[in-house]
Amino acid sequence: MPHALSDLQREYLEFIRQYIKANESSPRLDEIAGHFGVKPPTAHKMLETLNNKGFLYFARDKFSGFFIRLIERAGSAETVIEVPITGKVNKLGEIYDFPEDHGHFASVFIGANPETIFALAVMEDIPQASILCQDLLICDSGKKPQPGDICLVPFGKRWFLIRVQSKTYDKEIQSFVMRQEYPIPENLSNEELEQWLNWHPLAHNEDTHNFFAQVAEEQGIPQAPMPPWWAGAVVLRLTRHLAF
Repeated sequence: MPHALSDLQREYLEFIRQYIKANESSPRLDEIAGHFGVKPPTAHKMLETLNNKGFLYFARDKFSGFFIRLIERAGSAETVIEVPITGKVNKLGEIYDFPEDHGHFASVFIGANPETIFALAVMEDIPQASILCQDLLICDSGKKPQPGDICLVPFGKRWFLIRVQSKTYDKEIQSFVMRQEYPIPENLSNEELEQWLNWHPLAHNEDTHNFFAQVAEEQGIPQAPMPPWWAGAVVLRLTRHLAF
């Protein structure tokens, strides 16, 4: 059980909680100090106290910079996991130097299995997906892909990021960009059939179409819906490096 908080400690924790809720990122140390009218070393000591009492985790690394992770206590299975960075991603969504050790960082998860969690470091912008250089993609190799998910899949001996478009029963459609925008009626849906998935490369557009078509041909990748088990992992979320 975490130790009780003083009124001032509770104010710090609530400021951090509300900041993360509003900005989807943790506040910088100087922002915390400025809000409470103290010097950064004083704010740092307060963070140390909250860390020691089990209410948050904070650190600094070369990938995320200074960061704070809240550890909420509401009966949830939240835990801090040291996430290994096992690969890099270029502007075409191709994963390279994978799987290798590129460092690690801490993040908070609910009910996650540490054995299936890893991250990829984005080395170039992927504008088709609004992903920026220095972003970290946190992935789970134990999650089953669903429509809308970004997944890691093998193209022969190469790995790429794809976007799952929708579910389908039809495995014979021959189109590189698989799209069926209409939903499957509930009375026709049968989970036991393990519907296949329409997909397209994450970085696919008119400029990259020929590249992906050539890779698919070279690697023998069918331009058709994929079975769910083809995905090696699903991207859970993105962590963005913020300069300060």
